[in-house]
Amino acid sequence: MRHFFRNIIVPGAFRIPKEVTVNGSIDATISGRIDGNVKGNVKTTGKLVVSETASIKGHIYAADLVVHGKVYGDVYISNKAHISNKAFVKGDVNAIVLELEEGAVVEGAIRKNVLPTPKAETPPVTEQPLSPVTGETIPIAAAAAPAAPAANEEEQTTSWF
Repeated sequence: MRHFFRNIIVPGAFRIPKEVTVNGSIDATISGRIDGNVKGNVKTTGKLVVSETASIKGHIYAADLVVHGKVYGDVYISNKAHISNKAFVKGDVNAIVLELEEGAVVEGAIRKNVLPTPKAETPPVTEQPLSPVTGETIPIAAAAAPAAPAANEEEQTTSWF
C-alpha cells in the first residue's frame, strides 16, 4: 500500500501521457507526472513522478522525485528521491534523502547535496617556455606532453566497485 501512495499526484498537477514527446524544457510550479518522452530539462517546485514508460533526456530539478523509467541527465532534488528497481538513471543523483531499491541502475555519482556543481573554468593561458639551448619558444603542448607508454604496456581499466 505504501508504494501506491508514492505515485499519487495532487489534483491540479500536470501530466504528460505516454503518447506525447516534448522537445524542450519544462518549467512548472506544480507537481507532475511524466509517462511520455521529454528531450530537455524538467524543473518543478513540487513532486515529479517518472513512470515506467517515460524517458527524460535532460536534467531534473524538483523538490521530490519518484523514478520508474529512464533518465539521461543529472538529478537535483531538494528533498527526497526514490529510484525504483525498474529505473535507469544515467547521470549524477543529488538529493538530501535517497531511497534506492535493489535492482535500480544508476550510472553516475550519488551525492547528498542539491546545488549543481559549477563547471570547471578553463585554465588561463600562460606564456610559452623558452628552450635553454636555443632561446626559442617551445609549444606548451610539447612541453607538457606526458611520455608515451611503452609499446608492450597495456592500458589497465579500473573500477570503483
